[in-house]
Amino acid sequence: MFDWLNSRLAGKTAADTLYGEIVSAARAPKFYRDWGVPDTVEGRFEMIALHLALVLDRLSVEGEAGQALGRSVTEACIVDLDDNMREIGIGDLAVPRKVKKAAAALFDRHRDITAALAATDSVPLQTALQRDIGALSGATQFNARALANYSYEQRHALANVAREACLDGTLSLQRPTV
Repeated sequence: MFDWLNSRLAGKTAADTLYGEIVSAARAPKFYRDWGVPDTVEGRFEMIALHLALVLDRLSVEGEAGQALGRSVTEACIVDLDDNMREIGIGDLAVPRKVKKAAAALFDRHRDITAALAATDSVPLQTALQRDIGALSGATQFNARALANYSYEQRHALANVAREACLDGTLSLQRPTV
């Protein structure tokens, strides 16, 4: 009788677990210390957006179940953005407008990164990363090539993750080692 509720709760748990893995991977010190991503709210947002795009790209090949999980992971990200904006003191009246703008940026990043990853070389991805991250304040030493190479490695690693691990949210994202 309540199977729909159990499946919805399981999907939310998988999405929350997967979103936690995305945030954890996006916080790897190497991005900020060695590759010049600014360790700011904006820089961290960009790293979450990159990892979210990579995970959504992987989930897209899992049919309806993967797409549903992808939507739930995106929702978890947007809820987290809302919570964090409130936590840092953005006024209640401004939060919805700022969340809407951040959600649009997430979708733009996903579109751009997915298109760039489909290219035969890394130039489009480096260009997209330079535009989105390299233009941030404090990104004077940003290494778009290293981040693009990492992104391709991450995409390849995700392609080898079993369907079950993707759909139950237990996949592990690699941390940069280069």
